[in-house]
Amino acid sequence: MNDMHLQQYADDVLLNLLKEDNKEAFDVIYMRYWERLYFYLVKAIKNTEEAEDILQEVFVSLWKRRNNLEGIESLSAYLFSCVRYSGFRYIRNEIKKNDFRKSWNSLFHEEDNLPEMQLAANELSRMLNKEIDKLPIKMREVFILSRKEELSYKEIAHKLNISDKTVKKQISNALKYLHLKLNGKAFLLLFFLIKLF
Repeated sequence: MNDMHLQQYADDVLLNLLKEDNKEAFDVIYMRYWERLYFYLVKAIKNTEEAEDILQEVFVSLWKRRNNLEGIESLSAYLFSCVRYSGFRYIRNEIKKNDFRKSWNSLFHEEDNLPEMQLAANELSRMLNKEIDKLPIKMREVFILSRKEELSYKEIAHKLNISDKTVKKQISNALKYLHLKLNGKAFLLLFFLIKLF
């Protein structure tokens, strides 16, 4: 059975084949729904890169859970629900990040801003730069391009001739390292200073 033949099947048939580990059925589901789900998600979250990542996670999850998909009456409704939930989660996280930035920004721009506050910020920045210098060369390069030069994952991947996934992994590892090296409070404050959000 090839993809061309399976494309004629209704969703319920494809879902049953998917439950039986049929990779071709998965491929047809992916081709049938990816574009619709992508445009639906981009319209909601206004971020094409994140939409691609979210969709990839949804389809990976679908394949991993293929043997536990009982009770799904509509494949379309199920996929759109997964994407909707992931989109809401992304938006909620973005709101939290923006609220943190606003709070921190107002704290640093109060008229009665104390000189001690600026000294503390300078010290935190110095600590951060010291730890960034200790990162492995490639990880440090990726981290600086992302957090200080504010390049997107795709821009970094293109510039360094590596994959988006590698960029994401390097940044994640750098953040874990910095979190371990700096005490928790200092690390949270540094989110603002180096635009980690």
